Amino acid sequence: MEKPVEGYLEGRNISVVAARLRSGGVAVLPTDTIYGFHCVYSNRSSIDRIRRLKERSKSSGFILLASSLVMADRLVEKWPAGARRILGSLWPAPLTVILPASRRIPAALRPNGGVAVRIPAMDSLAALIKKTGEPLVSTSVNLSGQPPLNRIAEIRREFPGIDVYISRRGDGSRNPSTLIDLTGREARIIRPGSIVRRAALAFGID
Repeated sequence: MEKPVEGYLEGRNISVVAARLRSGGVAVLPTDTIYGFHCVYSNRSSIDRIRRLKERSKSSGFILLASSLVMADRLVEKWPAGARRILGSLWPAPLTVILPASRRIPAALRPNGGVAVRIPAMDSLAALIKKTGEPLVSTSVNLSGQPPLNRIAEIRREFPGIDVYISRRGDGSRNPSTLIDLTGREARIIRPGSIVRRAALAFGID
């Protein structure tokens, strides 16, 4: 077993982590919200490994992180009216939206025909996604139903054997992203998160 990649998401480490992800690895990474498990979205065995780590049911989806709207286009079957334009004014941000999923996405990532997408507001993470050449699966570091873990030492202790453990500089956020469902007739807030007021105003949610 290869030694885990450690340190910060900067410099040469971005290329090293990208290579480990492309080879099927699972990474613990800081995001613009909380720490998350990550893998490339095209590798079904890596997705299944994350699901086992979290003890998560197959009916639950994951967030997909894109580096740009162009990359997000790959994930969406059809953008709801005005949604791409609005999101272009909001992203990058700690804002996740559920959109009609492209049928090219693995079925495990599009429960009920929707896919959760975010362009993160963290330059180094966006650079990593761009380096991998495809969206990343992202989900909080915890057992399903338990609080997310926010310290890398605690994460290493609770989840040994991960391929990559990247630390956060500074305290970071302990809040998950705002989550909005755009698959219905009207936009609906699923989880308030950190920019709920701004997002609600943009989508005309009372």
